[in-house]
Amino acid sequence: MAGAGAVGFPRELMVQRIQSLVEEGFWDALRRLKLDVLGTDDSPIPITGYYTPRQRRPMASFFNLRSGSLVPPSHNSVGDRNNCPVPGTLINTNNMRGFQNLDRVQLLKAEAKKILQDIVSGKVEEDPSVLLRFLVTSFADLKNWKVYYNVAFPSLVFNSRMTLLSLQPASKVLTKEEAASMHTSLQKWRASSETTVIPFFLVSISSDSSASIRQLKDWKACQGNYQKLLFGFYDHGCRSDFPGWVIRNYVAFLSIRWKIEKVQFFCYREYKGNPDLEQSLIGEASFPSPCGWDDPDFLPDAIGWEGINPGKGTKEMKPKEIDLQSMNPASQDEEKQLMHLKLMGWRHFPVNIDKLSHVRVLLLGAGTLGCEVARLLMTWGVRKLTVVDSNSVATSDLVKQSLYIDKDCGVPRVTAIVPHLKERCPAVDVEGIQMEIPVPGHPVSSSKMASVLDDCKHLQTLVAANDAVFLLTDKWESRWLPTLLCASENKIAISAVLGCDSYLVMRHGAGPGTSGGADEVITQIVNLSTEDALGHQRLGCCFCNDAASLINPIPYGTLPGLTSVASGKAVELFARMLHHPDEIHAPGDTAGMETEHQLGLLPHQLRGSLPKCVLSMELSNSSVNCTACSVAVLSEYRRRGLDFVMQAISYPTYLKDFTGISDLKRPDTCPKIPASISVNSDKISDVRCLLLGAGTLGCDVARILMDCGVRKLTVVDSGRVVVSNLARQSLYTSDDRGAPKATAILRHLVERCPSVDAQGIRMEIPMPGHPVSPGEAAGVLQDCERLKELVASHDAVFLLTDTRESRWLPTLLCTNENKIAITAALGYDSYLVMRHGAGPGISCEASSVATATDKLSTEDALGRQRLGCYFCNDVIAPVDSVSNRTLDQQCTVTRPGLASIASGRTADLFTRMLHHPDGIHALGEIAGTSSGHDHGLLPHQMRGSLSQYNLLTLLGYSSSNCTACSNAVLSEYRRSGMDFVMQVINEPTYLEDLTGLTDLMKSTSYSQVEWVDETDEDDFFEV
Repeated sequence: MAGAGAVGFPRELMVQRIQSLVEEGFWDALRRLKLDVLGTDDSPIPITGYYTPRQRRPMASFFNLRSGSLVPPSHNSVGDRNNCPVPGTLINTNNMRGFQNLDRVQLLKAEAKKILQDIVSGKVEEDPSVLLRFLVTSFADLKNWKVYYNVAFPSLVFNSRMTLLSLQPASKVLTKEEAASMHTSLQKWRASSETTVIPFFLVSISSDSSASIRQLKDWKACQGNYQKLLFGFYDHGCRSDFPGWVIRNYVAFLSIRWKIEKVQFFCYREYKGNPDLEQSLIGEASFPSPCGWDDPDFLPDAIGWEGINPGKGTKEMKPKEIDLQSMNPASQDEEKQLMHLKLMGWRHFPVNIDKLSHVRVLLLGAGTLGCEVARLLMTWGVRKLTVVDSNSVATSDLVKQSLYIDKDCGVPRVTAIVPHLKERCPAVDVEGIQMEIPVPGHPVSSSKMASVLDDCKHLQTLVAANDAVFLLTDKWESRWLPTLLCASENKIAISAVLGCDSYLVMRHGAGPGTSGGADEVITQIVNLSTEDALGHQRLGCCFCNDAASLINPIPYGTLPGLTSVASGKAVELFARMLHHPDEIHAPGDTAGMETEHQLGLLPHQLRGSLPKCVLSMELSNSSVNCTACSVAVLSEYRRRGLDFVMQAISYPTYLKDFTGISDLKRPDTCPKIPASISVNSDKISDVRCLLLGAGTLGCDVARILMDCGVRKLTVVDSGRVVVSNLARQSLYTSDDRGAPKATAILRHLVERCPSVDAQGIRMEIPMPGHPVSPGEAAGVLQDCERLKELVASHDAVFLLTDTRESRWLPTLLCTNENKIAITAALGYDSYLVMRHGAGPGISCEASSVATATDKLSTEDALGRQRLGCYFCNDVIAPVDSVSNRTLDQQCTVTRPGLASIASGRTADLFTRMLHHPDGIHALGEIAGTSSGHDHGLLPHQMRGSLSQYNLLTLLGYSSSNCTACSNAVLSEYRRSGMDFVMQVINEPTYLEDLTGLTDLMKSTSYSQVEWVDETDEDDFFEV
């Protein structure tokens, strides 16, 4: 070797830091892994990075993470010359707070400890890449398609100085012969698939100037046999005065494992794929052996976070940020719309999205039920829809039929519905077909016979081409032919039928199996079984209880919330059926049955009544006299085809005579209450309603309130419309993307009801347990005052926000002002709808100020015990319930039909309360008790479950410890006003101290009482 100069030496060993280059594909792969597989699991993930020696002279090489990096190196390919696989660890937190609170110092030390253990155990000699271990911490914001992250390359910190004795380009240190031999050996090393991925190696130079490259595990064989021994490594750096970062852990390995205190090292760099000895470096360094590092419990100090200089703390370290919204924009919208279904699988049920997206659904009817069912099916992930209807959009339809707007009036529904569905879900494949469904008992003239027969054939083709059929028509008899065809084709059929105040939702049973026979054709016609293909007793269809002629009584009209309730139930029944292993053949579950399926029971029929607040599950088998699905009818249809259908159409008594039910009577399928219920239209149109929240609940409630006759609405919301909202939030379309909800909702309300007086206010509702900085205090106080004015100027307030704590201040203000307050809250598969009780009366005569603060009664102004509010059963004060939660909790993941059901119940509860003579002071009633009021029961709380299909009416009174409506809280609010509110916002425990909850918790033995945790998955369960 040639001599090396020593100018500027010795000096402290300085290194060039390594930089990461993380491809978008890596983060997109992490996003998919988190959403589809990991869910709430935030355990460390073994990953693979890729390291390479410097390739270009003016630039250092980057450490790469790619889309294939989310697996450990052992599962990866062997890599190649420019991609040396390196093991790493990814810690992806569930929320931003968790990411910010990571102890990065300890995390780095833990990774350094792994490196030290690999050194001590000898693993480095077998797999030198472990010296390059790296660490990534991240938070994947799935909702906003952003990722925040930091990368570290842990380096052991010596407790003594590492000294650089010399450093020169290799071409100046080596003789020409040595350089030529080393060049050749390096090319062979790099050309071999076995050695090119090994970033640390030995270079031995013999006395005849020949160089050879050896692996670290050959260390013992190299000792004493060569003139010179260089410790080589792939150097990512490009500087001539510094070696690369990885020399630090290499030195630690040499010192600890092999007890070396002085080495000559070789920083290998390349240019255009060949060894670059002019830029590669050879140097000499010395380092005293560290003390105590062989202790198994020793935890070494470490450095290595990108962007942090050695010796600096990590508190001020800022994360890198990457926005993934530019990736695959064509498919991104669809992924956003399906996110809520994937989030369901994090804690509840893995939705079969592929099955839902491919199922072909035929909707017969594009009216009130058809609009709502079509939208909810898209929310469930259904992407293939065919809609059949014969009518046009009428002005009176606009507030009832959720998809149509004023410009659709006079347009065929099947023409109007298609663009409205695609506005909400561009990926949906929807076809509208204008067609009258032929009905039995309605003779047609000879001139129309051919047209009717064509319609029968068309419907026959449609049923055969689809997997499921929804019967949503207004005329009862128009369901006969689809029912017959579905039974013959063994297709899923779901019926939803509306009465005036009650509904029926049911799934039809499977078609009959065959009882045997040699001739297949004869078997399909004659030998039909009373059981289905699986040997189960066939469930009935919607005509199985018919015992009279097929007629369609003129309806009285339906209560406004009824459609939403029935539609939600119909779609949920379909989704549950589709996820059952037996699908159409599944037996009917009854109330109280136990089921292990995550989606709960699968009933045959659901019957509900709004005024009675009841929901029942019924089970009935196929009737031998059924005019639509009996074996006799199906055999005749299969034998004669559409000739049989045309005979049923032309002769009103034919089906009765054929099935033998001429002398029987038909029970009323959907009982109706008299049409004489009085509605105070003036009172409804004049009532001023304040809706807090313009999301899934807010859209539905606002629309149903307009259907009820409400014409004065104010909507408050702070959010903007995003793609994932479109199918779930019934009023918004793709044109609203990025617009404030409070602004966008106004246009859609006016499109459906030009006479509505609607106002939108974009405002964040101040919340307890969300402390604000001094600079934010003035703005928050202004919002508090504004909300106070809004509550005071309205007659009723609907609490429809996502977070629990955002309902606290409105609840307090409503109680203080004695305003009607209605809360609707959603869990995953259950909901709560409740009316808050009236504010307190006064207990004695006194001065107005004293009365308003200190003399509050435990009763209301009518001397009745006050009903409770949303917070009355809480044992802790409302606090920040979002920041430290996982995405599925932050997004309030619910089954798609739940919001429609809850919204219908909410609007109905409000209208009954408004018509009650006692209004807000009305007593709470329980299902099963008689009500003297024409509009039916007026419960305090309604709790419903989709998994158990039950509906409970509950009654609770105001708690003396309530953090929102107790006299202690109201008195303090009346005494201190907004100073009190701001103290609650900034001091999370203040309310608990004020209301006595702190003392209550202290005095109660935790070993005997299991408190309800505020982070329960179903937000409202704490009410």
